[in-house]
Amino acid sequence: MSHPNYPHPQQNGPSAPPIPPAPSSFGAQPSFEAGYAAGPHGPQGDYQPGPYGQGPYSDAPRKSFVTTWILSLLLGTFGADRFYLGKIGSGMAKLLTAGGMGIWSIVDLIMTLTGNTRDRDGRPLEGYPENKKKAWIITAVVWLVSIITGIVMAIVSVAMIAAAVDNRKLPAVPGLPTASQTAPAPSGGSTAGGSTAGVNSTVATVSEGNTVKIAVLDSIYTAKIPNMDYIEPKNGGFLAVEVSWETMTGTSFSSPSNFTVLDADGKEGELVYLDEKLGPLPTDEVGAGDARKGIIAFDVNNGPVQVVVFDDYGEKAATFNVTAQ
Repeated sequence: MSHPNYPHPQQNGPSAPPIPPAPSSFGAQPSFEAGYAAGPHGPQGDYQPGPYGQGPYSDAPRKSFVTTWILSLLLGTFGADRFYLGKIGSGMAKLLTAGGMGIWSIVDLIMTLTGNTRDRDGRPLEGYPENKKKAWIITAVVWLVSIITGIVMAIVSVAMIAAAVDNRKLPAVPGLPTASQTAPAPSGGSTAGGSTAGVNSTVATVSEGNTVKIAVLDSIYTAKIPNMDYIEPKNGGFLAVEVSWETMTGTSFSSPSNFTVLDADGKEGELVYLDEKLGPLPTDEVGAGDARKGIIAFDVNNGPVQVVVFDDYGEKAATFNVTAQ
């Protein structure tokens, strides 16, 4: 059956030209992609997001390790290091507590030296690897100097207090002389007393370059020593002598052991160490221009005696003739 309404295609005529293919989109960039996805782009316009967790402060300069360490070392008690790192709240707390009574300051300094300190944004400090060794050495030196200075100051303070106590006016003790009191007149019973006339003094050399002025201020002979009744004399009584020891040049050591006494027969008296309440001559280092005074006592025969002072080498440096009957 034929269909006259639908013409048949030509079989022997020339063929129709081919339909050109659609242009390739390879390498082309559609206009609607321009400016797509805000953020950094690569050289081809590809979006390249930053590392995970990176915030808007990542490119800001980091805080200096050296500055943080110096502030922590010198002003850590006042919270200066935390203020510098932007930690205002904890900085105020550190300031008001004086560095946590010093403990907080030490902890922060150690954390800084070990590289564990971070700024307000949690970033490590800049310059730590190249400066940590120098920071540790300087910190150790500063701590050592501080400890030595503290010890020296404590020693000086104790020495000043001791000097003030030693130079105080000796209390009046019945039966023993003081610098402002002559010995009591002879009394009845078994106790007899007497005093030297005036003050007998001399300057002696106790070692090379060290000279002292030694003075006998007063003396008394007594059968009993107040507050020390348990000591019985072997030679009839005790000679108590008040002396002064003043360094003129260099330094010297005052001590009762620098003195001895010889009776009229040349017999040496036995040194008696007095109770502190009786004001004994202190054993102490005495600087130039400084002085010590106190009482020394000997178990010795009654009568004229010779008080002998020895130098640092055990040689006789000075003598005094004392009569206390």
